[in-house]
Amino acid sequence: MLLPSAPTPSPLLVAFLGCYRDLVRFLTRRTGSQDEANAIAHDTWIRLTELAQRDGLTPPTCPSESRAYIFTSARHLAIDRLRHQQTVQRHADHHAAPTLAASPDEAESLMYRQAIGAVDGALAGLPDRARQVFLRNKVHGEDQSDLAREFGVSRNLIERDMMLAMDRVEAAMHRWHGSRSAVSHMPRQGRRQSLSALLGLGAFGLGGAALWRWAAYATPQWQDAYATQHAQRARHVLPDGSVLTLDAASRVDVTYYGSRRVVSLLAGAAFFEVTPEPARPFQVDVARQHDGVRVTVLGTRFGVEREPSDAVRIEVESGRVAVEPTGKGRWPRQELTAAQRLRVLPHDDRRPPAASIERHDHVSEAASWRHGMVAFDNQPLDDVIDRLRRYVAQTVDLDAAVSPLRLSGQVRTDKVDDFLAALPRILPVAATLADGRWQVTRPGR
Repeated sequence: MLLPSAPTPSPLLVAFLGCYRDLVRFLTRRTGSQDEANAIAHDTWIRLTELAQRDGLTPPTCPSESRAYIFTSARHLAIDRLRHQQTVQRHADHHAAPTLAASPDEAESLMYRQAIGAVDGALAGLPDRARQVFLRNKVHGEDQSDLAREFGVSRNLIERDMMLAMDRVEAAMHRWHGSRSAVSHMPRQGRRQSLSALLGLGAFGLGGAALWRWAAYATPQWQDAYATQHAQRARHVLPDGSVLTLDAASRVDVTYYGSRRVVSLLAGAAFFEVTPEPARPFQVDVARQHDGVRVTVLGTRFGVEREPSDAVRIEVESGRVAVEPTGKGRWPRQELTAAQRLRVLPHDDRRPPAASIERHDHVSEAASWRHGMVAFDNQPLDDVIDRLRRYVAQTVDLDAAVSPLRLSGQVRTDKVDDFLAALPRILPVAATLADGRWQVTRPGR
């Protein structure tokens, strides 16, 4: 006699059990309440159970996709719950007697004065034009084009004044609030964020409650750091459901604010699958010694890489991204769509701004390292070897005499040793492995 087999559990429900603790921690950080987080997690389970019982719906089966779906569903439930609570509170406030004083209490007033002092100190350290431009644009609402004409400079210079000022103000607010600033890895870089809640104060004359709310909005809501070792790749699902894939020997810092999602690429390469949030753009910052590169998207799939030469490579698989300079960069803002690549060369004051970028259309594959392949196009051998060091355990030494030789082709990341052994058949070099160390030198040396 055949017994009926047990029903196959839903992949989503299995994934929920596996990530329950992480989900509750995420919701606790987002709501500030353990009880609230548990309630939202319970609601998420009910929604997933209902989904599993529906006919005709195919939920994600990949573990990482299931986790992303679960976190996204929970985040939406948290938002719905917050909106409901706000609606109830507004209704209660409307009918409640005005028993509270309109002015902030003594503790809040002290916080207000300290924050204003921090902002005033930051503005006092700015060049005169940057300070005037910042206050007249952000506080008094004067147009940047009008300010450029008045000061006799280009609009680009006015924008750079604004970026410098916003960077200083944000850093000051982080110090005041005692939080870790995402600009710590990017000295003197501009931050294009919404400061209107702070700076629409009529020369800083609004009550402390508004300033405190802005500080909570501008400081990080969630942050983490990720890194990989040599010959290791890693995939991480972020709290909003976006997916971050790290190449070998790569490092990033991730910080989510109320107004934007920021990733600082510190080393190596990363590929991003971004969940669209029009009200909270996703940006990737790459800081360099003299300038930086910023990539901003709403929702797309793209890769960003710091090359050994300090060039920055951006490749788009789908969607659209904007790429712009920060710091001392002067090259024009660029937009990329699917199958396009932009390479931003290292900063050089002698180079015309437009010559700092290289565009390529019809790119066959974005971030090919995800699939175990690295491509080179007429690149110096020292850049090639530097790039491949991420995938080998042995030390690779390169003779400076052969480092300028150029190379084009593809290398499998799991076959780097084979590539090094075959290198003398491609270029006029000698390659030897001894005592766990590769030596690439001139022939006969």
